[in-house]
Amino acid sequence: MDKRRVLIFEDSDIFADMLLEFLDGEGYETARAVNGLEGIKQVYSFLPELIITDVEMPLFKGYQATRLLKSRPSTRTIPVIMFTSLGESKDKFWGVQAGADYYIEKSPENFAELSKQTARLLAESVPADYGQIKREGKRINDNSLIEMVNNLLDNKLFQTTVIGLLAELSAKLSSLEEVARGVFGLLRNICESEICSMMIKDGDNSLVVYNANNSGYTGEIAEDFKAVAIADFNTRFPDYKVDAKEVNDFFPAGEKSKRIESYIMETLKSSGEDFATVHIGNSIKEYFSPVIVENLQVFLSAAAPIVANALRLRRMEILQKKTRAAFARYVPIDVMDEIIKKSDSPVSQSETRVVAVLFSDIVSFTKISEKTPAQEMVNFLNAYFSIQCGEIVAEGGNVDKFIGDAIMAIFGAPKSLENAAAGAVRAALRMIKALPRADTSKIILPEGGFGAGVGINYGDCVVGNIGFQDKLDYTVIGDTVNLASRMEGLTRYYKQPVLVSEFAYEAAKDEFIFRKVDNVRVKGKNKPVGIYSVYDAFRGEEGAGTPRNLVVNRDALDRYHKGLKLFHMREWETAGRYFTEALEIAEKDGDADFLSALYIKRVEEYARNPPSPDWDGTVTMTEK
Repeated sequence: MDKRRVLIFEDSDIFADMLLEFLDGEGYETARAVNGLEGIKQVYSFLPELIITDVEMPLFKGYQATRLLKSRPSTRTIPVIMFTSLGESKDKFWGVQAGADYYIEKSPENFAELSKQTARLLAESVPADYGQIKREGKRINDNSLIEMVNNLLDNKLFQTTVIGLLAELSAKLSSLEEVARGVFGLLRNICESEICSMMIKDGDNSLVVYNANNSGYTGEIAEDFKAVAIADFNTRFPDYKVDAKEVNDFFPAGEKSKRIESYIMETLKSSGEDFATVHIGNSIKEYFSPVIVENLQVFLSAAAPIVANALRLRRMEILQKKTRAAFARYVPIDVMDEIIKKSDSPVSQSETRVVAVLFSDIVSFTKISEKTPAQEMVNFLNAYFSIQCGEIVAEGGNVDKFIGDAIMAIFGAPKSLENAAAGAVRAALRMIKALPRADTSKIILPEGGFGAGVGINYGDCVVGNIGFQDKLDYTVIGDTVNLASRMEGLTRYYKQPVLVSEFAYEAAKDEFIFRKVDNVRVKGKNKPVGIYSVYDAFRGEEGAGTPRNLVVNRDALDRYHKGLKLFHMREWETAGRYFTEALEIAEKDGDADFLSALYIKRVEEYARNPPSPDWDGTVTMTEK
């Protein structure tokens, strides 16, 4: 059998003699080159089946010679073992970059391992085309070899530099669009990418497209290029049916009308699968030479994971937005942000805060629901809640829960407000003014028509997550909540759209028009509380579309308050006169003044049957 040929690149005579003697003893035919240049030349004359090279040598280093041999089709299948005494990490890096097949430390103690790996590589290698190597050898001399190596090194240095720039760029970019812009910018350093597109599969059959008309082609030519690009994308991914497409054009069309003569498409891979295509056009014929294509492929291989990472971040951001939007239907945004911010802390923590609590419900809802089909009732409530809750949120409130047709909202938690009570009152007025926007055409209304009542209280509450570990509800509890609910219930009795407690009144009295309604002792409470009605404007000063029940005559209000003061002084006759004047003024304006009429009846009753000496004007309510 012919001996297998092994070529040694080794500048040390002592070590070369030891290695050659060992390999000769192993039955190999050997030859030696004292530097990298001579070693390359001997490849074309000795025709080795395996090469063992040192790293550090004169003229060309071992990895430079290896890179050249591995870059040429005729010699790339010849196995190369790097055999050196230099630092392992550095040499392994250069060995991998050059394409070496195996690395082993340079030492006589490793000759046995060297023999084992030599035999393995020779057995596994694909035979080189030695006829082609011989023909090439006739055209090779020192100058041509030096030129080839220098060109190769320049090309690799260029690729390394561009990849380094890409790495620097990726550290600064935060969005997929910025990454696409950066990739397009660096592509212009690699080739004349006069016009280019990047088409990225974004999941769920959606496509993200980035276009860069770098040379200012006309709109017609640019559109033709995009059409070719999308056609090639569809050919590459025939099973990917695009349902939604997002297109981003970085540069406007220009006046360049020269024909696009060269075109190339490359794919980007992530986790072994193609996920995007890059399309590049140029007006020069046969522009994409093997060197340019190699540079493109090297660059895009490095760019692919950066694009894929930006795509993942984009998908996460979209998912987070969708998740926040979905959960915002159930959890106030401020609560959600607080939970995320304090995700490592116990979620059951609560605190005492001063807040305003608002309750609202529909007048005669039971009668409406009894006569309206269930599905129509549900459809109406959803639309009604959307309108009313929009007004609450607009004033900084958080919708806490729905209780049948009722809405409970909190102002001042979890996000603090400058004046929570004032915010709640503003929201209440907006809610009443928004009632006409509710479409009542498919529900059966009572004779009194469609209306709602709003009650507000202001004070200390326990705020936090209430429930157990598997189901928590961010809410408020305490007497403040209970009294707010009672305020809403009293709107039916006093025929007022908005009622607030004396505590809410004291906090917001300088910002709105209030009318003292009564002192009441609500069901379940011994201590009386003052209640007030709220108006949006005085008669003659209201804006267009302001409901009549939110407008009061200034003179009528003045007489009413004088009558109320005299009422509590037991001056029945004089108080009655003021209440009557207030009622007459209101009726002249076409308004129904239930409160003045109520007090007229009371003074008439007390005039006939005076109350006991300990009477304080408080009305005790027996119903909620």
